[in-house]
Amino acid sequence: MWKVFPKFGLAKLLVLLLCVIVTTGVIWVTKGWSGVTDFFTEDGFSVISSLLIPVLICFVGITWLLGVYVWRWLWKIPFVGSLLNEKVCPDLNGSWIGKTISTYKNEHGNPYEKEVEMVIKATFFDFDIRLVSVDKYQRSTVMQSEILKDPRDGEFYLSYIFESVVDQPKETDDSKFDGAARLHVRFEDNDIKLVGKYWTNRGWQRNMQTAGTISLQKK
Repeated sequence: MWKVFPKFGLAKLLVLLLCVIVTTGVIWVTKGWSGVTDFFTEDGFSVISSLLIPVLICFVGITWLLGVYVWRWLWKIPFVGSLLNEKVCPDLNGSWIGKTISTYKNEHGNPYEKEVEMVIKATFFDFDIRLVSVDKYQRSTVMQSEILKDPRDGEFYLSYIFESVVDQPKETDDSKFDGAARLHVRFEDNDIKLVGKYWTNRGWQRNMQTAGTISLQKK
């Protein structure tokens, strides 16, 4: 989510939060505005130094709480949540189910389809994805993932790079391969869907093209 938010506006909010904490601490230490004069005429520097560590701890703690927990409460407010999802950043946390349709053909010459499940864990500072096939034939570890807002169309996209492992591959398959995907975050019928394409280096030694489409929906 960090990359989605406008950096200048975000910086202003963090500076404002820091200023509020500092001001509150100064007023509390000087026992109200009436003690400001004494604060500067007597031993104000020692007071500032004693405030430094508590202010930093409060700032880091509040920022962490906002970025990990509080933001999701805002996204769950009726009407407000849907507006934040579409205009600020979508909350993709949770389990997703769907299927992939590959350009790889099965023994009957039809596109190979597979049911998959994706688990997304997102905070303000981190974004993590886990992807497995429902039949447990392969499992994927996402090495890099992020959600971005494309300035060209104003739409949100989820992109990730993954490594897949097949524990017991067929004779025509690979035991390990890499790939990437770019999914469009779609808002349809008061729901969020992830739809896009993926591609891998699976079977490249045999001059095979392994790519396809993937569509996911919240459980």
